[in-house]
Amino acid sequence: MKDKPESVRQFVSVLLLTVLAGCITAPKPPPVKPKLEKQSVASKPAQTQLRTLPKIVVKPKPVQQPQTAAVTPAPTKATINYDPKQLYGLNYRRVNELLGSASFVRRDGPAEVWQYRAKACVLDVYLYKNAGELTVAHVDIRKRKKATEPPRQCFHKLITKRTKLS
Repeated sequence: MKDKPESVRQFVSVLLLTVLAGCITAPKPPPVKPKLEKQSVASKPAQTQLRTLPKIVVKPKPVQQPQTAAVTPAPTKATINYDPKQLYGLNYRRVNELLGSASFVRRDGPAEVWQYRAKACVLDVYLYKNAGELTVAHVDIRKRKKATEPPRQCFHKLITKRTKLS
């Protein structure tokens, strides 16, 4: 019986030594320094005879412009945005350029309400001070009582009326 534990102990020892031997890495060789070879310098430079080559003269051809007819673009009709939401964020000067003078102006503290009236609708533009300048914060457009056209079409007429005046 004593024989068996001794052989197990030897087996485990050999196994551990094998595992440990696998963990050992070979030492790295020292880095190789490049050797500089000294070049021998000739005592006298070699005598070479230089030949002169004939001169070559190249005359460039004149540049010719392509013969194309000048095309003038057709005048484009300015497109106008008829969405009342386009007013959001505009300053008071730009609103005045687009819509002209308001039919009615109401001042309530830091805010101003500019009202534009047409036959079919009423447009209220709410301006608040932003960085010291009045800018559009809200827009409200509504039909008048007997109007049949949608408010957006009425806004179209308000802007068109203004652009015809300018």
